[in-house]
Amino acid sequence: MGSYDSAGVTTGGQATTGMPSAAVTPHRYEVKIPLPSLLLADVEAWVRVHPSHWRRPYPPRQINNIYFDTPTYAGLNANLAGIGDRAKLRLRWYGDRLACVADSYLELKQKRGTIGWKEVIPVTVNLDLRDTGWRQLTAALGDAAGTMGPQWFSHFPVPVLINCYQRDYYDTPDSVVRLTVDRRQRAYGQRATRVPNLTLLAPLADEIVIELKAQTDAGALRRLNDALSYFPPSVGRFSKYVRGVLATPDFL
Repeated sequence: MGSYDSAGVTTGGQATTGMPSAAVTPHRYEVKIPLPSLLLADVEAWVRVHPSHWRRPYPPRQINNIYFDTPTYAGLNANLAGIGDRAKLRLRWYGDRLACVADSYLELKQKRGTIGWKEVIPVTVNLDLRDTGWRQLTAALGDAAGTMGPQWFSHFPVPVLINCYQRDYYDTPDSVVRLTVDRRQRAYGQRATRVPNLTLLAPLADEIVIELKAQTDAGALRRLNDALSYFPPSVGRFSKYVRGVLATPDFL
C-alpha cells in the first residue's frame, strides 16, 4: 500500500508485476536565482570564474513539461500562499519537438521548504499533442504509468500548462553541487482547452533562472552555501509553473 503525504497525494506504492514503479530521487536543497535575460552573458562569466570549477556533465537540451493540478488549483494556490509543504504533477520529456511526447517521465514533485524530491515513473507511450485530446492523453498516460499513475491523476486531473525551456547543466568536479541555467522559456495555457494548445503563447517576461542543488547532509549544504556566496544576485522564489499560469490570457 502507498501512503498519503501532507498534500493528500498517494506516494510510494507497490508495483504490479510487469508495470513501471515510481523511483524516488534523493532529497535535495534547491535554491533559485531569477534574473532578466539581458544578464545571461554575466551569468556565463560568473560560472566561468567561479571557484567551484564548474564542469558540463551533459550538453544543453530543451525540457518540455505538462503540468496538472487539482480542480481547485491547489498546487498553484499553495505556491502563491507560500505554503512550504506542497506537491505538483508533471509529465516531462526532452528534445526540440514540443508536440511529440516520447521517452517521457511522469513526476510527482514534492517540496518541503527549500528541500525537494521527486517520484518518477518512466512512461513508454508516444503521443502527438497535435492530434490527441486531453481525455485521450491522460487516459493513455494513466494506463502506461503503472499502479501509481491513475492515483496521481485522480488527485491532479486538470491539465493546466505546457511549457518548455533550454537548460544548461553544470556541476562541481565531485558532483556534490549541481547548477542549471534555464532560458528561452515558453508557456501555453491549457485551462480552457479540450485539446492541447500549442499556438497561443503566454506573454512571459524574458527571464533566466539559475538553480543550485545539493543533498541534505551538512557537508553538501556547506558547499552549496559557499557556491552561492560567489554569485552577486540574491536567491529568490520562482516557479515556472506559477509564472506560466499567471501569464496566460485568462489570468490577465
